[in-house]
Amino acid sequence: MLKHSTYPIYKHVMRSWLYGVLMLNANETLGNNIDLEVHAVATLLHGLGWDTTEESSIISADRRFEVDGAFAARDFIQQHQDGRFWHERSVQLVWDAIALHTERSISYFKELDVQVVSKGIAMDFSGPGYGVSGGDYAAIAKAFPKGDLEDSVNDTIIWLCDTKPRTTYDTWMQPFGERYVDKYDAKGKQRIDLIFENLTTG
Repeated sequence: MLKHSTYPIYKHVMRSWLYGVLMLNANETLGNNIDLEVHAVATLLHGLGWDTTEESSIISADRRFEVDGAFAARDFIQQHQDGRFWHERSVQLVWDAIALHTERSISYFKELDVQVVSKGIAMDFSGPGYGVSGGDYAAIAKAFPKGDLEDSVNDTIIWLCDTKPRTTYDTWMQPFGERYVDKYDAKGKQRIDLIFENLTTG
């Protein structure tokens, strides 16, 4: 995992996974309906789209980082020696969970597996919730300190806005580009600018 990540992001994915585990432990019904392998793989690999290494085999020129990460996770499963034991439905849940993890207005209404992945990741930014106690949350943050997360997230999103800006227009990342990246220009490239471009009155 560290091959395609930085140490701050590694700690982020570990915390996100453990918060999700605590969420499942706090809710027996939820825990009984979640594929723990899907949850672990999706959460631990959700940061692959933030691979900033040169000549990365993961990063595309034309896809959002969430989608790059989803494809990379699917490839990992299918190429793994145990990949043959995975049902296509489980692979798809991993793909969906990673591709949608930042779009919470969608992911929170998807399958339970997708919801838990997204909520566990969100908890690393928003604090304890979904049955996770403050004490347990703090214990994980102590084991995997997150004092370096803000700068790491900021730097990575700025890098995305700088290196493949078209994947950031009209997304939650756009304000980072507008604030921090010289010559970043989303004008005329957002959906509101394009949605009626090919429509005519008549």
